[in-house]
Amino acid sequence: MSTSADVPAAVRFVVVGAGVHGLSTAAHLADRLGSGEQVLVLDKSRVGAGASGISGGIVRNFYAAPAMHELVRRSVELFELDPQLFGFRQVGYVAVVPEAQADELGQIAAAHAEAGYASTLVEGVAPVRDHLRRLFPDWRAHGSAAALHEHRSGWADAGTTVAALAGLARAGGVQLAEGVEVTGFELEAGGAVRAVETSAGQIACDAAVLAPGPWARDLWRLLDLPAELEGSDGPTPAFRYWQVREGEYRHVAGALEPTAPVVHLDADVPVSHHLPDHWGIYFRPGLGGGVAAGGLPVALDPDCELDPYGPSHPELGATTPAFDEAIEASLAWALGRFRTSGGWSSTSFAAPTVFTPDAYPVVGYVRENVYAVLDSNHGFKLLALGKLAAAELLGQTEPVLEPFRLERFAEAAVHPASASPYPWT
Repeated sequence: MSTSADVPAAVRFVVVGAGVHGLSTAAHLADRLGSGEQVLVLDKSRVGAGASGISGGIVRNFYAAPAMHELVRRSVELFELDPQLFGFRQVGYVAVVPEAQADELGQIAAAHAEAGYASTLVEGVAPVRDHLRRLFPDWRAHGSAAALHEHRSGWADAGTTVAALAGLARAGGVQLAEGVEVTGFELEAGGAVRAVETSAGQIACDAAVLAPGPWARDLWRLLDLPAELEGSDGPTPAFRYWQVREGEYRHVAGALEPTAPVVHLDADVPVSHHLPDHWGIYFRPGLGGGVAAGGLPVALDPDCELDPYGPSHPELGATTPAFDEAIEASLAWALGRFRTSGGWSSTSFAAPTVFTPDAYPVVGYVRENVYAVLDSNHGFKLLALGKLAAAELLGQTEPVLEPFRLERFAEAAVHPASASPYPWT
């Protein structure tokens, strides 16, 4: 791995961010070029130090925007090339929703069929209960009006996926420089980037690629890009932040089977005084034998602190006992094995994550030679973005990315909002 002392003075492509999308873009650039010697990846900390390294790695196609379904299908196809290499568990994904979201789930199922993404729609309280009990014999949640079972989805171990992408990039000859922070950009009169200013010195480049995860806000400012974007309801901040919270939960009475599907459970049934009227959680088998679960995000100030990131932050990295109690109550409401009062132990954490105004990715050029891969917290489920970005950086246009250009905000072509209680669906 390169250090700041090894950073070249000039390179063709500078990729900012050594997470899933930065590493994937670099690896695919190297593959297309035949060598990655002109591709440099910078990270101010280390590979996988941001959101990619602590992600739950859920891979699903549960989106209100039809344009997402083709992207996810392509991403899953990449995981399917070598599931073991990427740490991909293709166990399926089941979205379970109340009556208020049932119509939307039907629309998503129809879009899945059009995109060629295998899923099964179940409608009606009794059929939904029966379907879930075939998957979980002790399923006891009630009031669910529809379920959508995605058969090709699942989850990936974050550390394994990041390590695989870093390995592919290095094998292709890509230079990875850790501990190098971007401090500015030298701009030409027309707005193109002539060089990237870093803590290790200036690096001249033909193009810069931004894949910074939560730090998108800070690079945006360095590039003097607009702080607000024009949306359908007028100007809106370019970025908004939410604190995502998740953890590993263990119960003395049982756990989830390793082959159990990921479950996304939205409900409007009172379960705990720590939950709102319309709430949602997601859960999957944990790596340590427990249950990995999360949900109930909290809105943050747009200027929230990002460093130290994630669990290392003394305030924004911590959850509360109320959060753990809400997750535990939700799991006990859903599955009989957790019904016994008490018996829980948990380790949970929080991290800030960034969203675009409509909560969908921005992918494409934001300046003449600055290409952005801003995933809006969709991470592993959009693994294909790196491959598509590499193609466009080398002159090819990818029509599947057209709905995700920055220009959609000025054109009032934003993606539809979901009825889900989550800010990212």
